[in-house]
Amino acid sequence: MMNVMNRVRLYHALLAILAIAAYLTGDIFPAHAWLGYGVAAVIVLRLLWAIGGERQVGLMRFYPKFDGLKLKVAITHPAISRVLMLGIALSLLTVSATGIIMDEGRVFGLKAAGIERQAGASGADTSRTGREHSEDDEDGEDGEDDEGPLSEIHELAGNLLLPFVGLHIAYLLAFKRPLAKFMLFVPRNTRKVMPAPPPA
Repeated sequence: MMNVMNRVRLYHALLAILAIAAYLTGDIFPAHAWLGYGVAAVIVLRLLWAIGGERQVGLMRFYPKFDGLKLKVAITHPAISRVLMLGIALSLLTVSATGIIMDEGRVFGLKAAGIERQAGASGADTSRTGREHSEDDEDGEDGEDDEGPLSEIHELAGNLLLPFVGLHIAYLLAFKRPLAKFMLFVPRNTRKVMPAPPPA
């Protein structure tokens, strides 16, 4: 059976791939929305795993403890790594939550269906398809999706995610290289160094 750390590594890789893909497809609908829902699903599964899983995957791993933090050992103190992980987690949660709220189920066809029901009830023209409604929403004609504070929070959280991830990777490579190699699926160097022959 796969051990806990290998499962953590696979979860980490899946979340990273989905988050990067979602960021790169920011202007491409519906790819960006589907990838955002994928990120949200992985986060929900991770939260459920933390609640019912092993100690190694508990949410306390994201809580920075500053006990024993001294200037001499500050740079390698576990609190630094946890602060970076907490920043990544909060940014991802904010991006996912705001994205889902702004989408309003459009990617699943729920918003278009709701518009048609409202239009039918008021006697308005219901001949336009859900695709046309979707295109109107993308163009911002309803004035609610492309602008506003929620969209700005979504974009800000997405932009904050990048420096947190960059610092997290740089920190691990600089101070916790074995862990960084493990998480990046770099195989361990198993080559044994032969001892020097005894002097003649």
